Amino acid sequence: MSILLSKKLEVQDKIKGVKFLSELNPKKSHVKVGILNLMPTLEDTERQLIEALDAPLLQVELDFIYLTTKNVDSEKLEYYKKYYYSFDEIKNEYYDGLIITGAPLEHLTYSDIDYIEELKEFFKYTKTHVHSTIFLCWASQFGLQYFYGINRYNLPEKLSGLYEHYIVKETNLTKGFNDYFLIPQSRYCSIIESEVIKRKDLILTCKSNESGVYIVESLDGKRIFLTGHAEYDQYTLDKEYKRDINKGLKIDAPCNYYKDNDPAKEPIYSWHATATLLYHNWLYYYVYQDET
Repeated sequence: MSILLSKKLEVQDKIKGVKFLSELNPKKSHVKVGILNLMPTLEDTERQLIEALDAPLLQVELDFIYLTTKNVDSEKLEYYKKYYYSFDEIKNEYYDGLIITGAPLEHLTYSDIDYIEELKEFFKYTKTHVHSTIFLCWASQFGLQYFYGINRYNLPEKLSGLYEHYIVKETNLTKGFNDYFLIPQSRYCSIIESEVIKRKDLILTCKSNESGVYIVESLDGKRIFLTGHAEYDQYTLDKEYKRDINKGLKIDAPCNYYKDNDPAKEPIYSWHATATLLYHNWLYYYVYQDET
């Protein structure tokens, strides 16, 4: 229906097709959602998630959140203070839904991450103050370890591209999905599937024969772990690939992504419908709480 940003973002005026509210209509259904944005590409991530959460039947009140112990330069810190809420500022708030983004941290052990203790505190906060939380990419790896003791393993090279996935066990999150669907993946680690299957309190919802585990859910729907990036737009993997090449990294082009697998050609945008279904299903079936 529309998005209400509690703090207006710079990127707001650049997003087309999304209606932004100045206030909520009390006669219409709404949910309160928070996004802990750990990504360095702040505006791109903001835009992608706002577009994904633009649900036709709900008003979405949206807060962006940051961790104060995250080591950033002064310019980014000023940006956070202007447009985001610190964890300290929202500790007493309750959210219907929350998203914790990934971060380019897979080369580090968890204990070496500067803000890991505050992130653990934030994870603990979600147990009591959030109805349903999505953990993306790196956050899904750490979240599965933190909550369930499930480990990750390093891949021999970066996993990057579009991979075919399928439903292992259908849940409300996958309502309307095709039997097989493409999702962007971009990571250096993967989840140990056998450890997921052993847990009776988790559901392995979707996987890929090539890229492994994709969606894991807790039985009560309070935690959803996504190893991939349905929210990515058409050019995100392209930007990441060119960034890595410019850094001098020896890396393959994202597979199944460019027309004819040629990086000189246009990327194929073939997952948008799946991404829309995924996030709207989450809002309607996991986040929204009918009070009638």
